[in-house]
Amino acid sequence: MLIARSKWMPAIREIDETTAICAIGDVHGCADLLKEMHAAVAREFDLISPGAAYCVHLGDLIDRGPESVRALTLAMQGIPGATNCTLIGNHEHRLLQLLRAPDVKMMERWLTHGGTEFFEELGVDPRDGWEDRVSELLGRHTIEWLHSLPFKLQLGNLLFVHAGIDVEVPIDRQTAETLAWIREPWLSSAGPYENGLAVIHGHTPIADVVLSNRHRINLDTGACETGVLSALLIHGRRMKLFQTG
Repeated sequence: MLIARSKWMPAIREIDETTAICAIGDVHGCADLLKEMHAAVAREFDLISPGAAYCVHLGDLIDRGPESVRALTLAMQGIPGATNCTLIGNHEHRLLQLLRAPDVKMMERWLTHGGTEFFEELGVDPRDGWEDRVSELLGRHTIEWLHSLPFKLQLGNLLFVHAGIDVEVPIDRQTAETLAWIREPWLSSAGPYENGLAVIHGHTPIADVVLSNRHRINLDTGACETGVLSALLIHGRRMKLFQTG
């Protein structure tokens, strides 16, 4: 598997020159792509030798693709030597919601939008007392880890979220529903955003990552349909794009 790397370009926001931050877009069960991306980013971290390295998974590790469980495991392991953080995507959010409070209509929507593949991978019938079985198969450690995950992460002037933000609401008052699920009017917002933040997100699949926008970057390139998993590495005043292919 090849990893394409763009040339270095000016960063969307400058960070400390001794720091490197990598954000990885929606994986959706494509564990092989995530494994290769981790390896490529780890090599880049070794090459630039930052004083502090961060790896941020932007959520939606599960559903649609063939290996949701392995994708979760890889995210939990992260990149050795880096500070690793995984955000809650709307698909993980839906799983946790239904584990807490089963809802027939919510389940139907989940199955239609990727949950079917998740249950097929686990070999569990989603219509008959699935909660205990799924919890058992994922394991207590994984369930507790999922419950511990944040919906947003701010590092300097960079804000990492799964879906986006409500531009009419202060960042510290954004709801979980917004951060994990929003599309419009967020996708039509041109920025700038609160306190000059740049927002790095996924959630809405795009054909090509647009790096020219000075206020936000979407890294969801529909990995399970396109085979392209995207990641953005920011180091000091520069950034580059990584993509599987």
